[in-house]
Amino acid sequence: MDSLENPFWGGDWNDVRDLFDTLQPGHAYLNHGGFGNAPRTVTLNQAQWRARMDANPTRFFRRELAPGLRTASRAAAEFLGAPAGDQVALVANATAAITAALASVPLAAGDEVLVTDHAYETSTWAARRRAGDVGAQVVTAAVPFDTDAAGITAAVLAAVTPRTKVAVIDHVTSMTARRFPVEELVPALQARGVIVVVDAAHAPGMLPVDLAALNPDFWGGNLHKWGYAPRAVAAFWAAPKWRSALRNPIVSWGEYLEFPHNLEEVGTTDRTPQLASPNGIAFLRALGPQRVREHNVKLAEYGQAVLAAALDVDPATLPGDPGVPMRVVPLPVDFDDPRDLQAEISDRLGVEVSVPKWNGRTLLRVSANIYNAPAEYDRLAAGIRSIL
Repeated sequence: MDSLENPFWGGDWNDVRDLFDTLQPGHAYLNHGGFGNAPRTVTLNQAQWRARMDANPTRFFRRELAPGLRTASRAAAEFLGAPAGDQVALVANATAAITAALASVPLAAGDEVLVTDHAYETSTWAARRRAGDVGAQVVTAAVPFDTDAAGITAAVLAAVTPRTKVAVIDHVTSMTARRFPVEELVPALQARGVIVVVDAAHAPGMLPVDLAALNPDFWGGNLHKWGYAPRAVAAFWAAPKWRSALRNPIVSWGEYLEFPHNLEEVGTTDRTPQLASPNGIAFLRALGPQRVREHNVKLAEYGQAVLAAALDVDPATLPGDPGVPMRVVPLPVDFDDPRDLQAEISDRLGVEVSVPKWNGRTLLRVSANIYNAPAEYDRLAAGIRSIL
């Protein structure tokens, strides 16, 4: 059950796309960055695990779950370049990891928690909750929409003060699809005495990750996006000095265990996504991670270009970072509730996209994955003006 036959058929992307046969027929799914989607080989493996769980729940939860999670944890840790012998905690999503990290750091009244205006909203909420509990303050660094990596670093570091205790930094931002230079930001912040929490919701599989080299204080990334695991599973890594302080927000049978086991024991929660996650990693490796990444990035670039042309947007004003298969295009009109526009694009054009609202601007964000094709972006570009 832990093995996966090679799904690579002679370089024919159409055959690869056929593996995602659960997607709605005739609908262009250009929002992989939103919730992810696993191929058939992975969902079948998850179904096998669920069948074992249902066949004998007592045996499964008492004898099979813990070893299965250890296997999955080791696979994720190795995939993410964790230090040799290290493990990661497999949790529900990146926000759960960020919340657990923030709850464990020493924070007092008068301290500051630094976030950016590109941060995922629930991660910022987690920072506000933690800061509010102790009388600390959340400070937001403004990062220009189209600045380069050096500009991102400068904007973040300029917001650091002697009271900055913790910084929550995106690896790849969700709303604006920007790749933050974490390789420079992490050591620069740590050199200033700041605890660094990396929100890497999109990074696993999308980008090569080397946790041993990056060495943040905390790092959490979803495996159910570009790591092709089932929803919902994320890898959470913490530097050794912080592990004894980590607590599961839900008191369960792992309460007195050490990291990562204390964060993974949550009663009868369905853990089949975690158990099947090594199959997602194996799927990516069988196709060739670099080959997949290059395909996805080129497709995202194409999508951004045709949308920019359709909306009369100067491509030179649009950000696009190396290795990121998500792109945004600002819309010429703003919407109070972009969810209405998202639903109309889905219903009228048969295209699923993300429509984030960032700093008062309504953006159109498209993702690219191996089940997408250029014609799907053409369909969106051809119909978007009629909706606007």
